[in-house]
Amino acid sequence: MSLEARIPEMTEKELENLQANAERIMKSGAAKQKEEAERLLPLIADALVELRKNKLAAAAEKKVTRQKDMAASRARRIASRKAEADAAAAPDEE
Repeated sequence: MSLEARIPEMTEKELENLQANAERIMKSGAAKQKEEAERLLPLIADALVELRKNKLAAAAEKKVTRQKDMAASRARRIASRKAEADAAAAPDEE
């Protein structure tokens, strides 16, 4: 499997390392290595942007879900307290 094909599957840390290596090769590598690094750098940058965008979207979705869960829990707690108060206020039937 070529390096180019593996880029979309890499983690953020792996992409950052690959980007640093490609930038280093651009400065001090052989001509063929420089060409490969030059070709890969835009692909790496695009993959990092996409990964970070997906990460932000997932975090936002998680936040919304958590807020909904907390609101539902609050509503259940309030309803339970109201039911207890209503039961305590109702006259005993004996």
